[in-house]
Amino acid sequence: MSAPAIDRRSFLQAGAAAAGGLLVSVWWRPAVVGAAEQAGTSAALTAFVEIAPDGTVTITAPRPETGQGVKTSMAMLVAEELDADWARVRVKDAEILDEGRYLDQFTGGSTSVSESFLPLRRAGAAARALLVGAAAESWGVEPASCETEPGVVLHRASGRRAEYGTLAARAVGKTPPESAPLKDPARFRIIGKETRSVDHREVVTGATRYGLDVRVPGMRVAVVARCPVLGGRLKSFDAARAAAVPGVRAVVPLEPAAATLPSGRPLTTGAGVAVIADSTWAALAGRSRLTVEWEEGAGVSESTPALSRQLAALVGEPSKVSLRSDGDFEAAFSGASLRHESVYEIPFVAASPMEPCNATASVSGGKCELWAPTQAPGNARAFAGAALGLPRDAWASSVTVHPLRPGGGFGRRLDQDYAAEAAAVAKAAGVPVQLLWTREDELRHGLYRTTSAHRLRAGLDAQGKPVAWEHRVASPSRYRYQKSSSPAQSSEVTADDFPAGRVANFRVGWSEAESLVPRGYFRSMVPGMSLFPIESFLDELAHAARKDPVAFRLALAGDAAKLPYKGHGTETLETARLRKVLETAADRARWGGKLPAGRHRGVAFGLVFGAYVAEVVELSVAKGDIRVHKVVAAVDCGLVVNPAGAVKQIESGVMDGLALALRLAITFEKGRVVQENFGDYAFLRMREAPAIEVHLIDSGEPPVGLGEMGVPPASPAVANAVFAATGTRLRRLPMRLPEAG
Repeated sequence: MSAPAIDRRSFLQAGAAAAGGLLVSVWWRPAVVGAAEQAGTSAALTAFVEIAPDGTVTITAPRPETGQGVKTSMAMLVAEELDADWARVRVKDAEILDEGRYLDQFTGGSTSVSESFLPLRRAGAAARALLVGAAAESWGVEPASCETEPGVVLHRASGRRAEYGTLAARAVGKTPPESAPLKDPARFRIIGKETRSVDHREVVTGATRYGLDVRVPGMRVAVVARCPVLGGRLKSFDAARAAAVPGVRAVVPLEPAAATLPSGRPLTTGAGVAVIADSTWAALAGRSRLTVEWEEGAGVSESTPALSRQLAALVGEPSKVSLRSDGDFEAAFSGASLRHESVYEIPFVAASPMEPCNATASVSGGKCELWAPTQAPGNARAFAGAALGLPRDAWASSVTVHPLRPGGGFGRRLDQDYAAEAAAVAKAAGVPVQLLWTREDELRHGLYRTTSAHRLRAGLDAQGKPVAWEHRVASPSRYRYQKSSSPAQSSEVTADDFPAGRVANFRVGWSEAESLVPRGYFRSMVPGMSLFPIESFLDELAHAARKDPVAFRLALAGDAAKLPYKGHGTETLETARLRKVLETAADRARWGGKLPAGRHRGVAFGLVFGAYVAEVVELSVAKGDIRVHKVVAAVDCGLVVNPAGAVKQIESGVMDGLALALRLAITFEKGRVVQENFGDYAFLRMREAPAIEVHLIDSGEPPVGLGEMGVPPASPAVANAVFAATGTRLRRLPMRLPEAG
């Protein structure tokens, strides 16, 4: 895909704002991801800086805010270089999908701040240069003789000063400099300072509009009855009892969408029956009274025990796909002084954010207007356009998307099956429809991070140093399900995870398992699956070698080196940074120090989406119940734009990681999801939350995101602490001790 040709004049633009002030836009070409990739278009992003005559600075945040804080962080980047008065900065969301202005309206993979860091600073610097130029021209002095303070241009030699608001009109029509100088980080006033979220008041007072707040004239509410078996189809239905419910307006069958997305991936909208009513409760009551007969199909054979047996068989034999083979593993393993192996298993999980899926659609005259809580508005348009059978080249002109803030994302809002359903039901109903999913719908008809098995084998020499390492992975492939052009294994395993490059004879392979389960996203993806077996196994090796787990990892990390890394977020794994987070977490957790009676510690670390993270868990075990009391995390994510937001991201990641360790699993019987609601798919409650300490390490490197980083080390750190407490090694998630049943 090629970027559109953009000359300098269109790269930086200064124009008049609607209120008579200054509007500065900047274009850049980011990584092609998400919506742009699926729509088959090139990608660019536009950020606007608007300065009103009263000096108020308004920044439009194009990337969706899902609670991760990018709306604040992105504004901080602009305001820093603009030298704005933060008290007078206002931030607004992009209220519509507009590829001509914003294009990369995508939040996922912890990329928003890292990809925006320099472009948004340049936008602020360009605006500042325009204001300085306007002041210098009016005073008859050189721009170089002027400087800025928050919201003001100064000429110290003459004592003159002008507020930004008074200069905005003068700057309109001026050409911004091709390359305005950026601040020395030593002079940052805003970046790196703890800053409260710009929209916290709106969120806590209920002013923020979510998907369920949408109201459209003539709108009805709809819910869908779906086949409980994977891939099942509608055979017949009787709507008489449902239609008799007061408020029910229509009952319509839905066929599986025949169209696909540009990649060829399925829309994940199955056959069902939609009940359309005047209210949520009428729609739900009508659905409960439907009489439906399903064709269950081949999916009825899918079960968790059968899939577990398939995974175990696959990792019990040589991998089908070799991903890395350094040295001679077999010779080194057979000649090792001590040999050790273990098998780990990870279940399917569902992101299931607090706000279940929903979208509102209005379809008429071959056009669709869609209001959707989403991480990827472009994906919403693609799903809706495909579901309506519109030609792909007409999606941009025929589907209008209003992105709304989701009540949680965690990857679930990247796939837009609910948007496709909303569009299809609205078309069938002939009126605007707000389509709702219940929690039960969310858990039983969603998209799941895949299950996997991991067989690890290692050989140690006489000094307890690893000389051979093999990691066999078996799983269904998310990329295979999504019909991605990327290699099927690349959504499941990274061959360069530590200790790659530190063990001479190192082998990683993958085998594909067959499953009909729809695969999607969950916070932290590949590291969230791989760090549990890798870091737990490293702990096993440390104990087998009679070494302290922290000292064992530090020795294995060795001297400072930059190792090639082909995972997400970076191209190198820096052992010095990896060591630093481990040393910091161990020091702050007082590793090796005395603990209260019954308390035990476990540790894990790793490279996650470009950030280095280590966590020490302190827990107790009583009658088989695992209780986490404290987690100490050390994180090197480069320069931290907003420490307040960064800490919250790590804290929330730790909580999700603990839920994965102790609670979460989606299981199947006869093709049906067993779990129904938060009663049997339980995230941790507030009373169970441990004390969490987060220590941010500024390595001076460019920033990376933090949405995923706190999740992966939590589960292995728990497993390692449980072993320290009980001598029992737990190798399956979620963890259960025998006493707990």
